[in-house]
Amino acid sequence: MKIIVILLSFLTLNNCNSTKIASNLNQKQQNSQVMLNGEYIVKTLRNEDVTKYNLELNFIDTLQKVNGFSGCNRFFGNYSYHSSNLSFSPLASTKMFCSEDNNKIESKFLEVLSTINHIKRNDSIIELISNSDVVLTMVKTQKSTNITFEYSALSRGFYKLITINKKEITVINKRNTKPIIKTCSDNAWENIINTLKTVDLENIPNLKAPTENRFFDGAAIANLKITIDGTTYETASFDHGHPPKEIEPLVKEILSISENIE
Repeated sequence: MKIIVILLSFLTLNNCNSTKIASNLNQKQQNSQVMLNGEYIVKTLRNEDVTKYNLELNFIDTLQKVNGFSGCNRFFGNYSYHSSNLSFSPLASTKMFCSEDNNKIESKFLEVLSTINHIKRNDSIIELISNSDVVLTMVKTQKSTNITFEYSALSRGFYKLITINKKEITVINKRNTKPIIKTCSDNAWENIINTLKTVDLENIPNLKAPTENRFFDGAAIANLKITIDGTTYETASFDHGHPPKEIEPLVKEILSISENIE
């Protein structure tokens, strides 16, 4: 009789342990489910490191919409995500002209997105999968809360200082004059941030100016500083009106915003 009781106790205990293990495994599976919302930076594309291109995916889970940067253009569209199955609808994009290298990466990136059918987490890395092959990896980013742009241009007869942050735009057009201060609209801020995403911040100090008229008073001496959460990225000097091509869209955006408040 004692043997039967012991066996029954063992079986009951073993069954409870099995239930707990199954429950823990199920909980781990739920915890590993990717909460697909927010901004992600693409790390690899078909096993190639593509971080220098600043490829980006931004998911809006409540609307099942996606947008981002594909190496040359901004794109947008819809996606479907359910039980780790992920697919993208045909994506629309802007039509900008870029270098051959950026165009190739963009074509490859958009082609890869069209083949995605599954997603999974691997520690902090999110893997996008096509027919069991990992074709894209990405990491979620935290949007910076403190970004400031400062553009200056000066010569013996010219002075301009523009400072832009999320809250306001400040412009000084002459030395020793009061600044013009206006609220920075959400649309203006979104435009400048989207343009910033095309810039390789780490390479900013190495950019070469296309012209040298500033050295003989043929142009005002210009400079661009971008400060992100206390870290400042600063260009070498360049001619006002002729920035290095890598930051030309950003400088144009800054000048355009400032002109609209004068």
